[in-house]
Amino acid sequence: MQRSAALLALGAAALPYRARAQAPTKLRVAQPPGTAAAIIVYAQNSGIFRKYGLDVELVKMNSGAAIIAALAGGSVDVGNGSTFSVVTAYAHGVPVQIVAGGPVYQPSAAVPYGMILVGKNSPLKTAADLNGKTFGLSVAKGDLNAVTTQAWVEQHGGDWSSIKVLEIPQDAMVAAVDAGRIDAITLQSPSTAIALSSGKVRLFGRPYDAVGRQFSIAAWYALSKFSTENPLAARAYEQAVGEASRYANTHGPEMMPLMAQFSGVETSVLAQASRAPFTDRVDPADFQAIIDLEVKYKVIDHGFDAKDFISPNAMKR
Repeated sequence: MQRSAALLALGAAALPYRARAQAPTKLRVAQPPGTAAAIIVYAQNSGIFRKYGLDVELVKMNSGAAIIAALAGGSVDVGNGSTFSVVTAYAHGVPVQIVAGGPVYQPSAAVPYGMILVGKNSPLKTAADLNGKTFGLSVAKGDLNAVTTQAWVEQHGGDWSSIKVLEIPQDAMVAAVDAGRIDAITLQSPSTAIALSSGKVRLFGRPYDAVGRQFSIAAWYALSKFSTENPLAARAYEQAVGEASRYANTHGPEMMPLMAQFSGVETSVLAQASRAPFTDRVDPADFQAIIDLEVKYKVIDHGFDAKDFISPNAMKR
């Protein structure tokens, strides 16, 4: 009798969340404009969230700061954003946890997700040629593009301290390079595809390769109390996002309209853009790479074990 009860309990644990719940759990998920939202839209449209007992509302927000404020205020449950920013927030005492994986950068990718670009006819050829030049970044210091650009330049023989950095809106960067006001810029996909399609810039370097291994570009996260107070829903969310991610990785053309829908980028541009694959599981090593990078370049003053800020529910397999 006890053995039968134990087997039934084990079988129930293996079932999707919905099979163990009477009604779907409502979750509000905040997304900045970008292609990662396609995973959530697909999981909504295909019924994957319903399969796992979730009723997910997608909320569009324009910045990571707005998403963290919304999490703190309780108006959303889960947010999506740059892993770099989430690591920084955690190191500064914000009680955030990774609840599901997202796009990952792979140094082996034929077309890099992040690019250093220079003018089409620029004489610049090596990192040392950038010494004394002017670089355009959307954030001058302390984000993924800024830190990986500095790391790449230094790894390839350039002197970052000699380079003048200007903060320039992304949509003005190509024009600034073309006019000769700056010498180089760093962008990530799909902005790289838009820039290259202008015919005014060319690929100069692969800054994200400076990290040295695969790493998490963005992820879904929540306040730590979300996982503590809602362990079944947190686990169901990770499973649903993982299933949707596996589908997205093998059905690129089908995902294009969904990516365009939320990012505002035309499908013709997305078709030419580099697409980082989505991970279907949370690997601490993908996050540790960013933590270590931030420590090395003094974005944060102390490191930590990636497992410390990953929800225990996301680590289960």
